Formats: sequence, structure tokens, C-alpha cells
Amino acid sequence: MKAGATIAQMLVALLLAILVSSPQGARPAAPDSGEAHYRRGLDAERANDLNAARQEYEQAIERTPTHAAAHDRLGFVLGRLGRTDEALVHFERAASLSPASFDAHYHLGATRWWTKDLPGARAALETAVRLRPSHAEARYYLGLTLKQTGDLGAALAQLREAARLAPSLAPVHLHLGVSLEQAGDLDGALTHLSAAVSLDPASVEAQNSLGLALMQSGDADRAVEVFRALIVRDPANTAARLNMGTTLMQRGDLGAAIEVLREAVQREPDHAELRYNLGLALKQRDEFVEAEAQLRRAMDLDRSLAEAPFTLGVVLWQTGRAGDALALFREAIARHPGYADAHYMLGTILRQQNALDEAISEFKKAAALNPASSEAQLSLGQALAVVGDAAGSARALAEAERLNALKANAQASTFAVGVGLERLKAADLPGAIKQFREAIRLAPENPRAHYQLAIVLRRTGAHSEAERHFAEARRLAPYLAPPEKH
Repeated sequence: MKAGATIAQMLVALLLAILVSSPQGARPAAPDSGEAHYRRGLDAERANDLNAARQEYEQAIERTPTHAAAHDRLGFVLGRLGRTDEALVHFERAASLSPASFDAHYHLGATRWWTKDLPGARAALETAVRLRPSHAEARYYLGLTLKQTGDLGAALAQLREAARLAPSLAPVHLHLGVSLEQAGDLDGALTHLSAAVSLDPASVEAQNSLGLALMQSGDADRAVEVFRALIVRDPANTAARLNMGTTLMQRGDLGAAIEVLREAVQREPDHAELRYNLGLALKQRDEFVEAEAQLRRAMDLDRSLAEAPFTLGVVLWQTGRAGDALALFREAIARHPGYADAHYMLGTILRQQNALDEAISEFKKAAALNPASSEAQLSLGQALAVVGDAAGSARALAEAERLNALKANAQASTFAVGVGLERLKAADLPGAIKQFREAIRLAPENPRAHYQLAIVLRRTGAHSEAERHFAEARRLAPYLAPPEKH
């Protein structure tokens, strides 16, 4: 489903309702009976004469108020005519009259999802999936609903099954890929987003999502290619320009990033995020005067953008205006109270100004908001030592050292997984096992290390140990489902 589609487009694109044909050999209905009007409604709907179909279904219901199928088809036609509220009434009536009707529950759930009634959509779609487990589109809508209500694990299960049932449905691969990226499974995300692009090359959303996943995975070169192709196809695509600029920054090509973002700002001068990213790129190239101008404009354009005052504060601090930077870090915190880096920078300046009690308070807030920040613990320990809190200082410094060791081990573990994968490609199973075990030793909570070790162990016949590592990988990262056995 493409962004901006109407309820009518949604109904014709993905509800994929099948008009029920009169069974062969069925007894002819009386010409003015509810069943006769219902069948004439089906004929009109097949001919795409929606108003005639609506009238026939209404006549069917007038003569047979309990005709569940007529209520369902009338709801479907009303939805296509843009009369969504009326459509919902008839879908609800159909589901009430015929609790075993898959179509009624499916149409009701999908339309409730479209109108953002997520609890109602979930109930109806769960019933539809129970009634017809093999229906890919029902699982697709249920997956979207579960994701939007915060149940990402259950959403992934439904979207995976939808992709298995209907591997040619591009929207299923698109939303499964986006969900996997959100869950942290970049490899899986790239697989499904690539499939979505292959199935629907015209989908801007699929191309953009693939580019973002490539950027997230560190493949900036391919991401730039994807975004550049989008811009060539649609020069007014602001999101593609913004993402291309960000990717170029990630790649370290600041000149090209600035060029892309400047052109985008000329096209949309009131786009806060474009100006913020341009300011960030200019800052990284030490062009502080223009960076400051862009960041101030971004601040004014979007009062909720906490990153703009934060980054501007860093610019002022770097250019010797620490006193002015204080107000900007406080502004960033006012916009986003949980902004750990803003609390840390505020503490850093307060410490430089010898306002140690306030600085310590800010460092403690930064450490609480980001428990993995060794920098916050180090600064806290140093400030506590100055005020004579030896015990508190020792605790903070020890925590900083522990966090630095964890970070170093995590990086080494990631490297070991990469080496293990190379060994695996070379069919060196013992070498791969050794590397994956080393990765787990360095970082016992590295889910990819457990997952890859389990795959190799299964290949070597060590099924019991493999299952233990699959279970641990799944505990650490619920999206890592074991591959099917062959």
C-alpha cells in the first residue's frame, strides 16, 4: 500500500475480495427477493458500476435484513465510494450476523486499521486469520496492526508468514524489511527490502527504505546509488535528497553532502531538517559561520527539533563561546528532557566554569539516561574527586573503565563474527566455529555470534548445542528465528 492512498484504493489494491458467484445448479431466486438483488449487485460490481451495486445490495438488505453477505458487499462498495463510516457499519453487521465469515472480519479489520482504530482492527484481523490461516493479506494487515500497537515480535511473525504465503506481494516484503530493520536485523531487512524493490521497481517507499537500510548497515556507496537514482527519477523528492546528504556525510564526503543539501534547501528553504543536516555537514568541515546560520534557522523553523540547539551549542563551544552555549544546551533539554548528550555537554561547561555541584548533577543525569556512556562516568568521577568524594569518584571511574572494556570487547566480538563468516564462505567449518566461540567469549550477549555458531554446529551434526545457541540468540534478539532444516 503506497502512502497517500485513499480508502477506495486500499480496498481495490489489497483487500482483494473475491466476488462470490452463484453456485452452479442453484435454484433461481424470486426476482424481487433479497437473494436476487444480492446477485444483481454482484453482477453490477463485476461491471464496476458501483452505484448500481450499492442500490442492489441496499434492496437485498431491505428485503432480507439478516443477509450477511449483502452487508459485507455493501460495506465494500461504500468503502470504494469513499463512505468509510457507513462501510464500517455494514462490515460490523456482517461480522455479527455471520461470525464464521472470513470476508466480513477481514474487511472490518482492514478498514478499522485504515481508520486508525488499532484495537478494533487487531480483534477483527485475529479472527480473520484464525478463520483462514493461509490468507496472506489478512496476516499482512494484522502484522501492521501489531507493529503499530508496539508488539514488534508478534508483528514479525505475521509478516514472515505473509511473505511465505505470498512471496510476490511487494508491500509485504517492504513492511517486513522495515520491521526487521527496526528490530536490528539488518541482514534480514536488506533481503526483504531488495525483494520489494525487485517486485515493484516503481515504489519510492521501497527504494528509500532500502537506501536507509544500506546506510544503516554501513554500505554507504550502494545507499548513495539508490538515493541518486530516486532523485534522477523525481527531482522533487526531498526525503531522497535528505537521506543522500546524510549518507554522503557518513561516507566522509562532506563536500558532496553540502552540495546536495544546499540544493535541497534552495528548493525548500523552510525545511528544518534539511537546514539542520546542512548545518551539521558544515560544522564537520569547520565552516562554523555558515553552520551557525543554518542551525539557528533550523531551530526557528522547528521548535521540537532538539538536535538543532544542541549542535549549535557545540559549535559555539568549539568557537570559544561556552557561556552562550549553556543556554542552547538548556534549550535542547527543554525540547527533549531525556537528551543525555545535552546533559553531558551542559555538565562539561559547568565543570569548566567551576560550578561543580551543578556539573555533577548534569553528569549523573547523563549517566542515568545513557548507562552505556563511559564519558559521562569518567567526567563524573573526575568532578567528584575535585569535591573530595573519593568513594563516589572511585565508583564512577571504575564504571567508566568497565564500560570502555565492554565497548572494546563488543567491537572485537563483531570483528570475530566477520572473520567467522569469511571462514564459513571458505567452507572452513572448524575455523568458523573457533571464531564464533571467540566472539561469544568476548561479548556473551552478542546475538549474531550465537546465531552463526548455531548454524555451523547444526551443519556439523551438533544439534543439541546448536539448539541451545539458537535459543540464546532468540532470547537476545527475537527476530533471529532459526532457519528451516533441510
